[in-house]
Amino acid sequence: MPSVRRLVIAAVVAAVAFAPNAQAGTPPPTQRQSVQVAPGIDYWTEPSSASVFQDSLPSKESGRAIALDAAANEEESAQIVLRSSSTVTVDGVSFSALTSTGKAIAASNLSYNFVTYKHLNANTVFGGNQPIYPVVRKAPGDFPDPLSNARTASVGPRTSLSIWVTAAVPKGTAAGVYTGTATVATNAGPLEVPISVDVRGITLPDPKDQTFETTLWNTFFGEISWKPDGRTIEQTYQYERYTPQYWDLMEKVAVQMKRHRTNTLTLPLVNMLLDGNTTVTNNSSGTGVYSFDWSKIDQVVQFMVDRGVVKRLEGFWVSADTDNWGRPADGIREVEIVDGTGGKGSRNYVNWDSAKAKNFIDQFIPELHKHLDAKGWTEGLEYWMHVGDEPGIGGGQEETAWRGILARMRTKWPTVRVGDAAFHEPVAASVSKEMSVVIPNLLNYDQNQAAYDALRAQGKDLYLYNCNIPVGNYLNRFIDQPQFNQRLTPWYAYSRGANGYLHYSMNGWLANLDDVESKGDHYIVWPDKDNNTIQSSIRYESLRDGIEDYEVLNILGTTNPKLARDLATALTQRADKYSPDTGYQARIRRLALDAAAGKPIAPDLARNTTATASSVTAGHEAAKAVDGDNTTSWQPSGTGAQWLQVDFGRQVQLDGLQLNWSGTAAGSYDVKVSYDGARWSTAYSGGGGAFAGINGKARYVRVEFSSGVSGLNSLEVAGSPLAKQNLLGGRSYSVNPAPNDKPDSGFESTDGVLADAHDDGRTYGFGAGQGTATIQFDLGSAKSIDEVRLHAYEEYPAYRPDRVTIATSTDNVTWQQKGFLPGTPNDQSKIWYQFDFPPTTARYVRVTLNKTFTADASVMLVDEIEAYGAIGPANLAAGASYTKDNPPHANYPDTGNKESTDGVIAGHHDDTFSYGYNFGVGTTGWRKVTVDLGSVQQLGRIEVHDNFDGVTKYSPDKVRISAGETLDSVTEIAATSVSSAQWFRFPVQTKARYVQVEYEKYSQGNAADWIFVDEIAVYPS
Repeated sequence: MPSVRRLVIAAVVAAVAFAPNAQAGTPPPTQRQSVQVAPGIDYWTEPSSASVFQDSLPSKESGRAIALDAAANEEESAQIVLRSSSTVTVDGVSFSALTSTGKAIAASNLSYNFVTYKHLNANTVFGGNQPIYPVVRKAPGDFPDPLSNARTASVGPRTSLSIWVTAAVPKGTAAGVYTGTATVATNAGPLEVPISVDVRGITLPDPKDQTFETTLWNTFFGEISWKPDGRTIEQTYQYERYTPQYWDLMEKVAVQMKRHRTNTLTLPLVNMLLDGNTTVTNNSSGTGVYSFDWSKIDQVVQFMVDRGVVKRLEGFWVSADTDNWGRPADGIREVEIVDGTGGKGSRNYVNWDSAKAKNFIDQFIPELHKHLDAKGWTEGLEYWMHVGDEPGIGGGQEETAWRGILARMRTKWPTVRVGDAAFHEPVAASVSKEMSVVIPNLLNYDQNQAAYDALRAQGKDLYLYNCNIPVGNYLNRFIDQPQFNQRLTPWYAYSRGANGYLHYSMNGWLANLDDVESKGDHYIVWPDKDNNTIQSSIRYESLRDGIEDYEVLNILGTTNPKLARDLATALTQRADKYSPDTGYQARIRRLALDAAAGKPIAPDLARNTTATASSVTAGHEAAKAVDGDNTTSWQPSGTGAQWLQVDFGRQVQLDGLQLNWSGTAAGSYDVKVSYDGARWSTAYSGGGGAFAGINGKARYVRVEFSSGVSGLNSLEVAGSPLAKQNLLGGRSYSVNPAPNDKPDSGFESTDGVLADAHDDGRTYGFGAGQGTATIQFDLGSAKSIDEVRLHAYEEYPAYRPDRVTIATSTDNVTWQQKGFLPGTPNDQSKIWYQFDFPPTTARYVRVTLNKTFTADASVMLVDEIEAYGAIGPANLAAGASYTKDNPPHANYPDTGNKESTDGVIAGHHDDTFSYGYNFGVGTTGWRKVTVDLGSVQQLGRIEVHDNFDGVTKYSPDKVRISAGETLDSVTEIAATSVSSAQWFRFPVQTKARYVQVEYEKYSQGNAADWIFVDEIAVYPS
């Protein structure tokens, strides 16, 4: 019986080993949700924005529950990740209803898929030498993307399995927080994960009624390419279109398109005419007479309309410089036609100004117009069509051809709506003036905003598109990019007043993934031949989420257009300038949901705080801007430069300021932040808006107006108090050597403002000859600290350090290493280096950065550095004696028999701060370390350092914790195979003098046949 009891205790402890622990700027949860986990299986939760690889481990921000924010008629997703030292089999996932004070979301509205992987032989590039950055991981390797339709899954030991969980909130769902449970059935027993959905009091429109329009070119109804090699559906599923199997497939495609709000139907017109019985008399000399059969087009359109998919119809009839059927790519645009010598026609491409092209246009365009009018689709489904993709590739004759084709079309249908993806400038902006649907590439739009905005102002549709371009840091949708890129694209569209998105290709499955440079460009969904359906992808989910966010902003924009636009701009300033902080993205999205539902900022950090101003009018003092009463206001007494300042009384995480003007909005203003009220840094510059987005930290905020401010009814501040004090905030520091690339203003690392691109003046940099740099801080007096964070350069990872080492000292002479990380950040968003260590007393903090410079990595850029004061109890194991069941390897000894309790945190195994054990390849080994606390203590938490240098796999596969009041009474109380942010963490509740740590390792060779043992920390309850 005792052994059974130990198993249950171990399971419960493992269940809470990875409780949510957000960054220092977020207060810890006041209550921990009860969870249960199958013995031997560890789990954690991640947001949908996280790319979970098969070797992924949780970050400090990872959770133990799913918490979603949504509107009614919206879907939102998150991930449950399982991992074990042995094989994990999942037999299915079931859900309870989600309930909220007498209301419920039925269990049938929750669903799951297993995340699966595609092997990438290389990372995405364009033209062989233009890469994307940042990538979520360097290739080759297996990357997460398809969402399997299988109901069961199994993964081997030491492998992470992600379960994608989606909650669909039905129309009519009342506002409230709905809670329930997901139960994962595993080979070790059930695992229960809490789920909550905070539903706001707004309802999103159906896809066919929404404002945002999305077209993903696809081949479900025939080939659409200007290079139409192959037959995608037939070759993939091994049956012909329009068979019963085909219509069964289309039922499932319709469901996916509707779920993902793909509301424009791409029609390959010539293909579909030929799928019917379109005939032509002898067309050898371009004089054939056509009889058009519209039956297949009508059948497909009505099928999709009946299923609530379609808002618009997109006629895909193209001209291109095609090299099909033996033709060279000769720079001459060709027109797609129905050709033949009599009877049923065939597909062909002919020169754009040939007799055959003119004859086809003259008959096809008026008959198409006539048929669409008869069906009510010209206006009812806002039909538009193509002339020729990306005009301008070949120079002058390209534009001549495109304009010539369009002119002939308009002689037969003067009001025809046309649109084409346009990339090649200056032709793109020029021909876009002729379009009803203007479609610049993101790269074009960013560089020519005024030209395209002017066309939008004329009432034209403005779509943004991406494909194998743009690359670099631009938003796109490649498999090896952060998944939030796709979600942010509609945010950017909203910020710029665009109303649609176009992409090639939803299912260009005949393109071999290894052979194309742009990884995933042809695969937004994946084929599932065995189940006669398609698989969604995490990128398709991300696009849906972004479209839904757009509709939330659009609802808000009907009542407060400035606020909606400013919230979108807070996340996306340009297509290559956006916030990669997924936590900040989620917080801004919550603000948008709340505002759309008519809720105020909560909590408002400025409410009833100390406010001062440059001047005031009697009865309109500074405090009136922060009193929560929108009928009162601060108004200055002068007309020149003015300012309003707020002291929060403590350090806070800032998300932004909402400005409610008492009169006309100020034309320009700066928002400055400060930790001490003396040194200020500009965090935002703008004018005329309602919200200033700021992802930073401060105690003081000041809004400075150059002139012309009439006053503020209210100044609301979104954010949260910091859970711990940043001891470095606002402090001076020394840098050695002096940066030789970009200078430091004196407090770029401590001003609370995060850098983005290197030209924003918020970073300093080291170049050639400065491969090692140190930044040192004096806290003024000895303080207890337990965490240091370094903000990574966001835009271009090659400018980050290769290694980061943290050390502390009490006297500036003797230093102790407290952390080591390779060049990859370890937070959820991959933009922070986070270092945890047992509380230590220090006056000095030193950050050492190492860099090997190359042609692509010619500089090392540095930004914000933070160190947080410890608020928890002291480490009971500090300096404690311990015993080992076996001596370590002679090459890696335990120097002084103190490495596990000396407070020094090991980095690379060669740094002599840890000791090592080697195991024969193919064997499983164990080593035990028993710490003597000196007396019986009430224990609340045990942490074991996971020594990982970013290259080798010398981590243990499982760590077991045993404890007892005597050596004879030591029993197992916890176990896990998952470390979080370089520590195995065990919440416990027990009395003990002795704590035993058992390290288990399955030796695989190839830098995975050692365990390196380092710090053990024990904390009281």
